[in-house]
Amino acid sequence: MSADIHTIEYDKQTGKITLNIYSSDNFLESQIDITEQVTTLVLEKLYDEYQLSIGDELVITKH
Repeated sequence: MSADIHTIEYDKQTGKITLNIYSSDNFLESQIDITEQVTTLVLEKLYDEYQLSIGDELVITKH
């Protein structure tokens, strides 16, 4: 008896983050869009980490 497989996946084309549950034979049983929840958590972490207030800007650059 094998357990279901739970994954968090990001689809770059759609911009969606999903929680997926696959059966032991790799059949997709369910998919839940968690994009909004993940985005909220990331923003809250950034606000806390950088002590930002509403209206502040945070610019992220790649060098």
